[in-house]
Amino acid sequence: MIINKYLFFFIFSTPVIILQGLIVCKLYYMFDYGINTFFIFFQAFISAIFSSYLLKAAIQKILENERFDRKFINKKNEYKSIKITIVYCLIALILIFIASRNGVMDYKAYLNHWTIINQGLDPWTGTDNVYLPIHNVFAPLASINNSLPKIVFVFIFAIPMYLSSIFPLNFKREMDIFSKIKIFAVFAFSPFCILITSYYGLNDTPVAGLIVLSLYLSLSNHKKQNSLLSGISLALATMIKVYPIFIAPLFIFRKKRIDITFFTSYFLSIIGIFFSSIIIWGKSTLKPFLWATEMHSKHLSFFNFFRRIVGINFDEFSVYAMAIVLFIALVILIKNKIDLLPSVILTLALGFTFYKIGHPQYFLFFFAVSPMTIRYIYDKNLKSNGSLFISFLMWICFLNFYQTFYTLACHMFHGFPNYLRGLGSLPYLLLSIFMLNELFKLFKKDPKALSSKSICS
Repeated sequence: MIINKYLFFFIFSTPVIILQGLIVCKLYYMFDYGINTFFIFFQAFISAIFSSYLLKAAIQKILENERFDRKFINKKNEYKSIKITIVYCLIALILIFIASRNGVMDYKAYLNHWTIINQGLDPWTGTDNVYLPIHNVFAPLASINNSLPKIVFVFIFAIPMYLSSIFPLNFKREMDIFSKIKIFAVFAFSPFCILITSYYGLNDTPVAGLIVLSLYLSLSNHKKQNSLLSGISLALATMIKVYPIFIAPLFIFRKKRIDITFFTSYFLSIIGIFFSSIIIWGKSTLKPFLWATEMHSKHLSFFNFFRRIVGINFDEFSVYAMAIVLFIALVILIKNKIDLLPSVILTLALGFTFYKIGHPQYFLFFFAVSPMTIRYIYDKNLKSNGSLFISFLMWICFLNFYQTFYTLACHMFHGFPNYLRGLGSLPYLLLSIFMLNELFKLFKKDPKALSSKSICS
């Protein structure tokens, strides 16, 4: 039996990294930022590099083992290692929930919003709440326990991710069950996922989970009830944060045919939630749409680089640039009948690249959908295209690096790490261009490579 040591080192290192961040930043704040900022940078940089290397190596090793005859797999040992890993992960998650029980970063603001709702007040008046109505429905849970909404967030995220990682989809070639479980574990227990879902408890967690659920339902079979549920799922995601609306046309226009069931369920769900919110809270429901345009560029947005480093503020053009890019992408993807899964990934990746608010948590979806993406790559035999697969891995690994570095550098608020906030978009942009270039080369070789009519699949 071939043991993937990178996989176990990676999974077991995630809680260690979070503990490291808690200790270092506690000391940093305790000494009123008196600790040398080079030390803060150095330990964060080394740990983030190490974690991302293990992520890349673990995935490559899993896929490499797929080439071996599966009859040599020792199932007893495989199940034993999986059980040990699950127990370890559960204990680590419980400790992480305990450590963050009073709320960290944005989750503290969520608790304030939910307290206001539980008092019968308007959640958008006198608060910094920039979220849509479904965010408000978690308020009753917060009245029971501060961590309960976060726990529900994690379940909404983890269950669709598990289903899309393990259960059958409309793929012709399937990976071994152990490989699928391992790939799920790698991404689900990456520092990126655990930090955003379990430690920070950000509401991008249910958004990512609901988008993946919509994809899973759409790709599992073509029954009408699946389209109905898929539309409702994407509508719920849209009514937490607006960006899932960018990919709704891809679900509606499937290979130049309109999915009436999906369109009806999505549209009616949006309308029903929106007007219910207006009945309860009035016109303040519209405020999140206005506040989003007032925020300045951050982190992985190249608009942030120009504003912070170059000194030129292009933020006001972000919405127009994003709208143009998204429109062009949607037209090309729908016209060329590109499969739903790569279409959604490309559209959101382009949208986030041109959106000025480049928060790392927006990219949580790409970790949630990565197990399904790797299954798709395996089905299409795209693994043989080494450069394309490596470009995807490097892109994902950089996101893991940035989020890990962000946490270990005490949220990059001070010193040299703070300066790097303006530079983070450059490697992200370069890696995105590299991946797009590899995609163009693939399309040049086979224009239908990412559609059901591919000559290679």
